[in-house]
Amino acid sequence: MEGEDSIDLDAVTYDGALTPLLTSISPRFGSVEGGTEVTFSGTGFSTDTADYSIVLDGIDCPVSSATSEAVTCTTGGRPGLIPTSMSFDVAGRGSVATQGLFFRYVSMWSADSTWGGEFAPMDGESIHIPVGLNLLVDIDKSPMLNLVLVEGSIIFAPDADPEHQRNWDAAYMFVNGGTMEVGTEEHRYTSRITITMHGLISDPYMPIYGNKCIGLRFGTLDIHGPVREPVWTVLESTADAGSETITLREAVDWEIGELIAIAASTTNGREAEQRTITAIDRSNPDKPVVTVDKPLENRHYAATEEYGDDSIDMRAEVGLLSRKVVYRGDPETSAANEYGATIFIHSPGDDSLTARLTYVEFADVGQGFKVGRYAVHFHMIGAVHTSHVIGCATHQSYNRAYTIHGTHYLTLENNVAFEVKGHNVFIEDAVETHNYIKHNLIIKAMRSWSGLNTDQSPACFWITNPDNQYVENHAAGSDRYGYWFDL
Repeated sequence: MEGEDSIDLDAVTYDGALTPLLTSISPRFGSVEGGTEVTFSGTGFSTDTADYSIVLDGIDCPVSSATSEAVTCTTGGRPGLIPTSMSFDVAGRGSVATQGLFFRYVSMWSADSTWGGEFAPMDGESIHIPVGLNLLVDIDKSPMLNLVLVEGSIIFAPDADPEHQRNWDAAYMFVNGGTMEVGTEEHRYTSRITITMHGLISDPYMPIYGNKCIGLRFGTLDIHGPVREPVWTVLESTADAGSETITLREAVDWEIGELIAIAASTTNGREAEQRTITAIDRSNPDKPVVTVDKPLENRHYAATEEYGDDSIDMRAEVGLLSRKVVYRGDPETSAANEYGATIFIHSPGDDSLTARLTYVEFADVGQGFKVGRYAVHFHMIGAVHTSHVIGCATHQSYNRAYTIHGTHYLTLENNVAFEVKGHNVFIEDAVETHNYIKHNLIIKAMRSWSGLNTDQSPACFWITNPDNQYVENHAAGSDRYGYWFDL
């Protein structure tokens, strides 16, 4: 500055290796009653237990052992409703870089203390999960709940047995600034769970969000089943009508008892067929032979057609419809009334919420005769850089599969849709931009008399704005159109 003497400053050197780095926490949550032994793994830790200050939700966690790569402490009891927080410091090395990882104190559904020593909720009752409460669902079957209002967190953790079945039943679930977690992308729900929503068109509506739904507003929705590879493929050879086997063109991780959909090979998209796998011959693992539960009614073609120097691969697609994590409408009324479950994702403002759905099965979804009540609906949010739908399967939907409305930067990748009424992948208003729609398979898009006029001649992909990316998608059968450019 003018009139001031200049001062030479010593050079400052930054070395990231000097900062302790946290890479994992095990377990990720423990009881509010305390006594949980928690191990923090990472790099750059001290070996002296006296160097640590670990505070979880304001409660000290005394360290019992420490190495340069792992630190273990035991939680104390945590009374009251306290938002999740974590302070992790090492003397002489500063705060640990936690990379967004944290430990949650949870209240177990099965614990009497969670319900104040009273009875746990029963059929027809509603639950409010306030800020500062993390409810861990550790029961195999819930009562038939009315409303579940989540302003804190509700967590569904998988069982150690991959075939363990958990069932959750409700009429309404509304995540308002809170978190609903059915696994995460790093810690997937590796056993089985079925979330069933109940209700009729005549039941009361939550304003904006509707009924028979999960509504998300200013919060986080994470639902993640085990990764499946691939979620769809093509036939290696033609399967004739009457055959009970199909040969696939690549290795699959599909299992006996799972549902598949085989695309039509003619201009009649309704020749697509759904079957259940009864056996898989992996003598040649790269060309598995799948046996199905009943003979095929139609011929499904597979060959490469040569036209001079050009060739076209003409192979019927086969999509996997089953997932271990299932979200559905109740089987008693959904199909009969064409009124299934929905997921309605809405809050105003760029990145005002996060919805991450991967490897989930959506069945008996979508609500016919209701505009806006689509199977999975991103509604008037703005930018959603942290949201995506990947590896999911939607089948038997009565109103679309995936709707992007007033939403930008959504990733919709590697999904399968089968027997969905109306436009399947629906860019609604033409204002939507920068959405990434890649490697999705749509089979048997069906006309609907309950939506827009254009739904009577549906498209697998309804495209209203060219400023979105469509890459490697397959439109494999429709009552009218594969791609409809309404520009």
